[in-house]
Amino acid sequence: MKLLKYFLFLIILSTSIYFLIELNEINMVDGNPIKIKIPFIEESSSLFNGFSVWVILLMTFTLGVVLGFVISLIQMISLKSETITLKSKNKKIQIELDALRNQGIDEDIDIPEDININEDKFTL
Repeated sequence: MKLLKYFLFLIILSTSIYFLIELNEINMVDGNPIKIKIPFIEESSSLFNGFSVWVILLMTFTLGVVLGFVISLIQMISLKSETITLKSKNKKIQIELDALRNQGIDEDIDIPEDININEDKFTL
């Protein structure tokens, strides 16, 4: 099953690289690839012209993967701590249950002899 999953990932990676190469070749204006400018980036000499379309797509894909990884990591840590807490509570309850099982039953139970039984009520 893992082999199939890795093969599927390789196919997706290959097709995405092919897509990015074709995208770069299609989006040409006057023989130059289209450039995209990103707002809030300092206007330095190398970034002033903008980035190629395939670079922007690759950056957004990478940002999405990293963000998804961080979110799943936070959820995994939260679930792990919850599991540890529940195991701790379970162990405490198990110890208490074992203590109650091992406790001797008192043979000297006092049962009152003068119980009057009325129709619906019990009185002592």
